[in-house]
Amino acid sequence: MQKSISIILLFIFLSARLSAIEGVHHAAVFYEKIDKQLVPYIEIISEINPKTLGFVKTKIGHWQQQFIFQIDARTDTGWTNLKTYILKGMESDSMQVAPLFDLNRVYLPIKSSAYRLVLTDKSNIQNKQIWEDSLQINIDPIEPVHLSNIQIIDKQGPIDSNMQEAIFFKNDLYQIPNASLFLENLKTVNCYAESYQLNTKDTVMYQFYISKKAYGDAINKLIYFDTLYGEGVYVHQKTFPISQLKSGNYYLNLIANTKENLILDKQHCFFQILNTTPIIVPDKKEDTLSEEKLPATFLNLATTFIAKYNTAQLKAIMKMIAPVSSPLEKAQIKQFLSEPNDTYIRYFLYNYWEKRNKTNPAQAWNEYAEKIKTVNKLFTRAGKIGYETDMGITYLKYGAPNEQISVQNETGALPYSIWQYNTIGSRNTQGLFLFYIPPFALNEYLLLHSNVIGDVFDPNWKASLYTSGQSPIGDNSRALQYFNRK
Repeated sequence: MQKSISIILLFIFLSARLSAIEGVHHAAVFYEKIDKQLVPYIEIISEINPKTLGFVKTKIGHWQQQFIFQIDARTDTGWTNLKTYILKGMESDSMQVAPLFDLNRVYLPIKSSAYRLVLTDKSNIQNKQIWEDSLQINIDPIEPVHLSNIQIIDKQGPIDSNMQEAIFFKNDLYQIPNASLFLENLKTVNCYAESYQLNTKDTVMYQFYISKKAYGDAINKLIYFDTLYGEGVYVHQKTFPISQLKSGNYYLNLIANTKENLILDKQHCFFQILNTTPIIVPDKKEDTLSEEKLPATFLNLATTFIAKYNTAQLKAIMKMIAPVSSPLEKAQIKQFLSEPNDTYIRYFLYNYWEKRNKTNPAQAWNEYAEKIKTVNKLFTRAGKIGYETDMGITYLKYGAPNEQISVQNETGALPYSIWQYNTIGSRNTQGLFLFYIPPFALNEYLLLHSNVIGDVFDPNWKASLYTSGQSPIGDNSRALQYFNRK
C-alpha cells in the first residue's frame, strides 16, 4: 500500500515537468436488450487537443499524428482491457494539426465499477493521458425501469445517404455527443437518454428538466413530462432553451416515477454555462432559494492544470487539502471521497484553488504541493504517507513550529514531542501541541492534546502519556512545564 501511494505522489509532483496529451472525454452507460436481458455498454466521446501531440512519418513520407487509445474497465478482479487501437489524424506533407474527435461504443462487464482511458503518443511514448471515472451499472431484473446516463448532444440531424460514419447513427438520427460539459454562449442544449421498461405493464411518468442542484426544483419552467406505457426501450431526446440562463453550474435531471409519485430510477448530468449576454427574466422565489452559495468558475477543464491527474491522483489531492479546508469544503470533500466522480472533483479542485488565487490558481496549487512534499519527507512512516499523519496535518495547517521539543527517555512517560507556535494564524495566542507514541502506533506520533481551539483537547492527557497513570513529581517533565502543570 505504501509503495502504491508513493508511486502516485511521485507522478503528481513530477508530471508537471513532462509533456502530456490534453483531451476531454465524456462517457455514458447505455443498455442493449438481448433475450429480455439488459447488456451494458459504454459510449465515450473524446476530443483531443492536436497541439499536444507529436508527428510520425508514414510509409509514403508524410507526417501524421497517431496515438494509441486504450479503454479499460475495472471489476472486482481488477482492470480488464476492453479495446486498444491506433487513432490517426490527417496525413499531409507538412506538420499541420487538425481537430481530433473519436466516438467509441464498447460492451461492459456487468460488474464494472470504473473505466479508464490511456492515450499514448506514438511519437513519444512518455507523452500520455490517463483519464478515469466511476461507473454505475443497474441491471437488477427485479426493477421495472432502468435509465441510461444523460448525454449532451453537440450536433444532430437527419441521416444523409452520403454519410459514412455509422458510429454516429443512433435511432434514425445523426448525432455527435459533446465531450465537454462546458457550454459557451449557446441558445439551446440538446439532451439524449434512454429508458428501459422491461418488467412492467404499468404507466411510468418521466420528468426531464434543468435545475441548479442535482434533482432540485426545475428552473425557468425548463421541464418536459412524458407518460409511457408497458414494456419497451424508449428514447428521451429533448431540446432546452438556455439563452435566459445566467452563467453558472446546472444539472440535467431525468426521473422515472409511478403514478403514485414513487421514484423508480433517476439520473443527472452536471454541466456549466457561460452566457455573456443572458436574456434577463425576473428570478422566482424557488430559484433564489436553490442558488449555489459558492461562486462558480467557468472553464474548459482540458485547458487547466487539473487535466493531467487521473482519478486516484485526484482523490489523493482531495485528502491533501482537507486539513486546510473550510467546514463546508471538508463536507464536500468527504462526499466526493465516498462517491467519487471524476468530472465533479475536477471542477471542485479548480474552483478551490481559484478561490485562493483568482489570477493564478495553478500557482496556488503548486505552492501547496511543495508543502506536501516537505510533509511527506518529514513525517512519512511505515504504512502511512506524511500528509495523513497527525504531525503532517498540523504542519499543513499551521506551518513549521517555532520550537520543537522531542522527549524520548523521560521516566514513566511514553515518547512524546511538543510543538510550540508563538502565534496561531491570525490569532495573537500561543499554540501548543502534544504528540506521543502509544504502544499500538508503530513509531507514529499521534496528537494527544492541544490548547488550540478546534484541535484535539484532552483534559486527561496525563493519564495517557504517563504509563503509571500518575503525573511525575517535581519539575522534570517537559510536558508539565509547557502545559503549565494542568
